[in-house]
Amino acid sequence: MVDWNLSVVDINRNCASEIAAATTRLESVLKSPVKRRTFRNTLMPLEDMASDLSDRLAGEQMLAFVSTDKDVRSAAFACQSKTGDFAAEYSARPDLYKALKAVKASNTARTDAAKKLLTIWLNGSIRSGAGLPEPQRSRFIELSKKLNDLGNKFGENIGNDESTITITKAQAAGLPSDLLANSKQTADGGYIVAVNESTSSQFMENERDSAARKTFYITYNNRQAQKNLPILHEAIGVRDELAHLLGYPTWAAYVLADRMALRPERVTSFLSDLDQKLLPKAREELATLASLKAKDTGAPNATIDAWDVVYYDNMLNKTKYAVDTNEIRKYFPAEHTIDAVLKIYSRVLSVNFARVTPGTGPNPDVLEYAVNDAHSGKLLGTFYLDLYPRPGKFSHFANFPYVGARRMPNGSYRPPVSMIIGNWSKPAPGKPSLLSHSEVEVFFHEFGHNMAALLTTAPYETLGGFKRDFVEAPSQMLENWVWDPQILKQLSANVDTGQPLPDALIQKMIAARYVDNAYFTTRQIMLATIDMDYHTEGPNVDTTAVWAKVARETTPLPLAEGIHPEAAFGHLFGYDAGYYGYLWSKVYAQDMFSAFKQGGLESPVVGMRYRQDILEPAQTYDADTLVKRFLGRPMRPDAFYEEFGIEAART
Repeated sequence: MVDWNLSVVDINRNCASEIAAATTRLESVLKSPVKRRTFRNTLMPLEDMASDLSDRLAGEQMLAFVSTDKDVRSAAFACQSKTGDFAAEYSARPDLYKALKAVKASNTARTDAAKKLLTIWLNGSIRSGAGLPEPQRSRFIELSKKLNDLGNKFGENIGNDESTITITKAQAAGLPSDLLANSKQTADGGYIVAVNESTSSQFMENERDSAARKTFYITYNNRQAQKNLPILHEAIGVRDELAHLLGYPTWAAYVLADRMALRPERVTSFLSDLDQKLLPKAREELATLASLKAKDTGAPNATIDAWDVVYYDNMLNKTKYAVDTNEIRKYFPAEHTIDAVLKIYSRVLSVNFARVTPGTGPNPDVLEYAVNDAHSGKLLGTFYLDLYPRPGKFSHFANFPYVGARRMPNGSYRPPVSMIIGNWSKPAPGKPSLLSHSEVEVFFHEFGHNMAALLTTAPYETLGGFKRDFVEAPSQMLENWVWDPQILKQLSANVDTGQPLPDALIQKMIAARYVDNAYFTTRQIMLATIDMDYHTEGPNVDTTAVWAKVARETTPLPLAEGIHPEAAFGHLFGYDAGYYGYLWSKVYAQDMFSAFKQGGLESPVVGMRYRQDILEPAQTYDADTLVKRFLGRPMRPDAFYEEFGIEAART
């Protein structure tokens, strides 16, 4: 059980102690005078060492994302850096590389899982510089540590951001009551509004005053610019040098060599082809919004600015489709929606959820659940729902699987532990938190990640999860559920009457599903292209200039002046040269969804196939193999392109 009350002293002591213990175990394995290196006497002890270190420091590292104490968060980020440095050092050891090659030569990794584990460890050693001569190997380790430290500083700065704007009483008119209830009021009746992920949608959808929207937009897109721009520039240079040390022309080439996409050229071709097909439609969509703005403002030649898009997109939904985001919120009180989501997942995946009380999470608001197999009753895992903002807490919505599933040395199977961290608006006193439909969709998506983490039966912790350009596919597939009329009935319950969404409103929501979809997809293409350009242009790249250039080329809306959105684009660490994966994996997601469309969205038969063919094996097999097993055929991209009304690219 994680201790969420660790002090800075505790974190520093535990981190040092566990790394020291892991070092001792590592030395014992690598210096063991065995006559023959085998999977059992070499790789298994190494895997156990790495897994134990991760598990035993789970709390120390998770506190970086959930603690309200800045010093505790800083110590937790420092612990992450130290464990990352340790991994960089041992992964690059020539004696480790030699030992792993000997294990491979022994042919003692006999099961599919054992073979895959050996492949991952051996490939990881090569990609960590273990095969380099000196002094290149030492330089690689030095740079890896530097990159690890830069990433933690970048994320810590975003987490510590406290940006706000002040609006007048008149500008506050029309903003949701729960947003204002969580904002400080000024002496003259105005409000100080926090500028972050949890406030962005509500503010930009509902703020009638263009100047206030612009102020929020500029502030949001300049968060941590002073601190994080130098960090990002340095990180890009470090990555470029690392790639060249291993013989790759760019960081993107290095990253993609270990992904499904394999080469940057395949990614840029995929993105460019999709963008060219969507741009005409995206321009039409913005022209429609500009017409709406002209009517709203009385300016016949009105053009859409970046801070207008969300506002007029919301207005279009209300005026053309009679879909009012604030009215729809009344049908999604958080407690009911959470319970409904759990019931749906329970039926589809043949699991039961049991609330654990009192919970053992990092805050009294955090919910804890045990997950059991519906047939055998076996405990499959535990998860926490930490869904409301706190000062300094991780500001996005994400799933963190922080204790991995694995077979223990004594033969027992240790269930995993996962946490969904979110930032729904806190409810006003005496009232429930009301969710937008998009927030329900995001929760359903993240719960898909949660179940992927909890339902794996892979015997080794390293085999949990999926490669970066497939990892989103299962959750993206599950987003389709929240657009099904019967599912929407289950998810909704009017806060005043308890009644589900009316059929007529559901049909309007479905009709509006793809409003401005082409434009918002070109935005995703833009972000993916920016990420690729940062990691192909080399260390002297001007990140803001590239952002502006790519925005002009891939979307119908140029970048606003005076902003540096890359400074708070957290995906540039962790998803670096990998943001394309959101679109790449959606091709797989929509094809997998075809099995549920045919068999039924709540079919336990199809759900069990999905669980057994995709979730349980996880990285034991390549994603294409998993999908082929689930669908009974290779993946086809048609369903993805049909969503946009365009033909699939043929390569």
